[in-house]
Amino acid sequence: MTGWLSCWYAELRKAVLSPVVLLTAVGAVLVAAGMGLYGYRNAHRHFRDDAPATYIADPAGALYAAAQHSGTFVGLVLAAALAGALYAVECESGMWPSLLASRPGRARMIALKAAVALLLTAAFTVVLAAVLLVAGRTAAGVTGFAASDGPGWGAAALAVARSLVVQALFVAVAFTAAALTRRTVATMAGALGPVIVLAPVVGIDGITPLHPQTWVAAWLRLQEEAQYSLYLWTREPSPGTGAPGVVALLALAAVHVGVLALAARGDRLFRPAD
Repeated sequence: MTGWLSCWYAELRKAVLSPVVLLTAVGAVLVAAGMGLYGYRNAHRHFRDDAPATYIADPAGALYAAAQHSGTFVGLVLAAALAGALYAVECESGMWPSLLASRPGRARMIALKAAVALLLTAAFTVVLAAVLLVAGRTAAGVTGFAASDGPGWGAAALAVARSLVVQALFVAVAFTAAALTRRTVATMAGALGPVIVLAPVVGIDGITPLHPQTWVAAWLRLQEEAQYSLYLWTREPSPGTGAPGVVALLALAAVHVGVLALAARGDRLFRPAD
């Protein structure tokens, strides 16, 4: 038991102190806050007190916005950075075989790393909510713009729960990219690439209901008017898409876990990095 607690601590410390993770987290926070302030400014200019961006001045609204950010592109970027820092960098440096020799159990080690990554993405949501709240309160104080009531705590809690499901998918995608590429930069490219490349085709008739980004948008209940303020994604839910929702997301995560397991089986102790 003590051994696994020390493993948890070691992985948490490794992720939190990783320059890649720190820079990515700071960048993600700045992007989210910048988007929120930009949306608040537009709402103030056009006297739209019901605009989603104004919700960040309220604690529940800030948490709601943070959950939507963590369940979309910002969360995917952070998950990719964590997979790179916790797994890909060890494969790239040749340390992964030595780690397996000292801590037997390949599947358990990867599961531990993935669990740490998911824990930190969830913690990021809380930190981001605090930052967004400060940004929203500052914008409200400067402009004197009184916004209408945003989502309540119930809606915010539901948004967080839905976001956690998507974050689990993002972690599975990122660790699969790490196992296949075994390179830190390639992990980022492998995790983010499909979302960027497939974005232009998401709105094509016949493809929309089958597109993973539609499933994410439908599951998170994204609002079209909140794009680029409460989230950064390429698809909002639209009536009649027939998106399968959480079942499709969990199935997609299971496929990635299966690919991850197959890719990790190729590891051999004391073999140099590929």
